[in-house]
Amino acid sequence: MNKKSYSVIGLMSGTSCDGLDIAHCVFSKAENEWQYEILNVKSIDYSKKMRNKLIQCSKLDSLSLKKLDNKLGEFFSNSVKSFISSHKISADLISSHGHTVFHDIKLQLTYQIGNPLIIYKDNKIPIIYNFRELDVLFNGQGAPLVPFGERELFKGYNYCVNIGGIANISSLDKNNFYGYDICPANIILNYYARRLDYDFDINGKLSSKGIFKKKLFNKLNNLKYYKKNYPKSLDLLFIEKKYFTLFKNYLPKDILKTFIEHMAYQINTSINERNSKVLLTGGGVFNNEVLKNIKKYNKLDTNFIVENKKLIIFKEAIIFGFLGLMRFLNKINVENTVTGAKFSTSSGLIVDNKII
Repeated sequence: MNKKSYSVIGLMSGTSCDGLDIAHCVFSKAENEWQYEILNVKSIDYSKKMRNKLIQCSKLDSLSLKKLDNKLGEFFSNSVKSFISSHKISADLISSHGHTVFHDIKLQLTYQIGNPLIIYKDNKIPIIYNFRELDVLFNGQGAPLVPFGERELFKGYNYCVNIGGIANISSLDKNNFYGYDICPANIILNYYARRLDYDFDINGKLSSKGIFKKKLFNKLNNLKYYKKNYPKSLDLLFIEKKYFTLFKNYLPKDILKTFIEHMAYQINTSINERNSKVLLTGGGVFNNEVLKNIKKYNKLDTNFIVENKKLIIFKEAIIFGFLGLMRFLNKINVENTVTGAKFSTSSGLIVDNKII
């Protein structure tokens, strides 16, 4: 396929287990630079039953996990089919990140569910999936993958910070291009909000009532992960082992209050240039306490910029749509300067059966 523009549907299910984000974009290239236009977007919440299954999915036996893989694939497929029908979309391809179950670099193992073959069977549109595994097998972190898309699509910023299930950063400097996971974010905030019978900390109302615990704050900041140089990434098992164990003797509201300050401190620590322009996206941006504390710990006159709501919510779905397009065109979409792999790769598997 060699066209001037490409109609792509990107699917993203993040570690916060909120739901599926769908972004329909047109990507085009002008004067050797990629541009994008957001045409249609939709977020579809998971049912409470599905969310609980996804939260516990790493503990399932093999048969139960495969059943969930198919069930989630059906959910993705039906969601895409309805989305396409509602907006009368003619798409060149679908790009699906899937939902991560395992990501263990030491074992060279990464696995996402949301069976893409079901999506292809029902929609008959080429689909790209499994973006991380090749990089991991080449001794890379397999994460974060969004820096490549941020560099290509969001020029004009020094850094991009996404506060999703995990907060990550990309330096967009052509001479010093890198990215890494900063710290856990909504994966912890949402867990303790649910302990208080809320899906998430709406506008920071729960955390604002908590008490800041200096001892916990210091313990979090002293974790060895923060002393490691990039490339580096976080996974669920590591977060459970190293972070959740520190919270045992604290109340949920106090954990929320203290952890938000920890996040804000680490986000600012990850920026090392004065007067930088930083694009802030991800669900954490909707938490007033998060934004207030990012400002509190800002010591380098950093200009944190919050763009429109579509970009805040759907940036990762947009970028995975772009990564899928790069794979479809057989171009590099994962940079080893970010992941630490032996090679940069055109990563992802393609399903495009011409016979059907």
